[in-house]
Amino acid sequence: MVKSYVDRKEYKFLENRKKFIAVALCVICLGVVFNIFRGIQLDIKFTGGAMLKYSYSLDKTVSESDVSASDYMKLDKAKVASIVKKVTGKDSTITIAQSATSEGGVKNTVTVSMSGKNTISEDAGEQVAEKLTEQYPNVDFSLLESNSVDATTGGEFFAKCLVAVVLAAVFMIIYVALRFKKIGGMSAGVTAIIAIIHDCLIVYFTFAIFGFSIDDNFIAVILTVIGYSINSTIIIYDRIRENRTIMGDKATYAQLANRSLNETLGRTINTNLTLLAAVLTIVIVAYIYDIRSIITFAVPMMAGVIAGAYSSMFISNALWVSWREYRDAKLAQKKAQSFVSGKKSKK
Repeated sequence: MVKSYVDRKEYKFLENRKKFIAVALCVICLGVVFNIFRGIQLDIKFTGGAMLKYSYSLDKTVSESDVSASDYMKLDKAKVASIVKKVTGKDSTITIAQSATSEGGVKNTVTVSMSGKNTISEDAGEQVAEKLTEQYPNVDFSLLESNSVDATTGGEFFAKCLVAVVLAAVFMIIYVALRFKKIGGMSAGVTAIIAIIHDCLIVYFTFAIFGFSIDDNFIAVILTVIGYSINSTIIIYDRIRENRTIMGDKATYAQLANRSLNETLGRTINTNLTLLAAVLTIVIVAYIYDIRSIITFAVPMMAGVIAGAYSSMFISNALWVSWREYRDAKLAQKKAQSFVSGKKSKK
């Protein structure tokens, strides 16, 4: 087991804290570059717009055993977008995917998305299906979903999601500050949140790098990663609090944090590797069946798990030690100045 191996050694993590923070900053800078050049797109659930989703399959007149049958199923996104514009007069984004059915088969779907203030009626959706069948005579199209989201409603939903994330962060600061007063509650709370911000940025950049739209999956991943990350951080802080009693006040913050991190290292690695293996399995299955809704959750989740493990072990602790050392240095400086001022006043 990983825990058994790492428990045999004493790693001096805090001696390299500047390097760990530098690595995190470099990754964030790389993500910013990707974001600038690739950009990011909000889903219609946030910006408002319309979505039509169709299933399509071979017409009964075409035998699946036909060598050329698979050619009938290859849709051209540009042609589909052109048909949609002829019927609705609006530009659209086309997504073609496959998903597994409950019977063990595969369902082909084509999704038409229109952002902004565009809305569409179900009748127009049926007309699009008819025109698609005319364009592809050997393929049957069936309208599965027809949704319209008002731009104002989408904006309000996005704002509420952001408020939920901010409130989660605020409550975590309060909780950590109250629970870990013995080791400087506020410094522990703020550094934990800085580490969480790092994790959230990594998740965001993953969406940008892979070209995923920011949708409700993004909010779900963010909240999940925040939960796992803060849990790992709290376990390390809890060990720091225990070791403060064991090691006494003579132990430096770096010594205290380093021992605590070593003592929880095996548990942290094992927990995150188990979670990573589970999410990786989901990613592989989702890619095999091209289930995009799962892919856009699982891939950023993998990045978030790795970022969360890194920030819990190497960022929050490093920042906490630096904060406490800086605070003690400032207090010592004030005492020295006060002592000197007192001597001068006596003279």
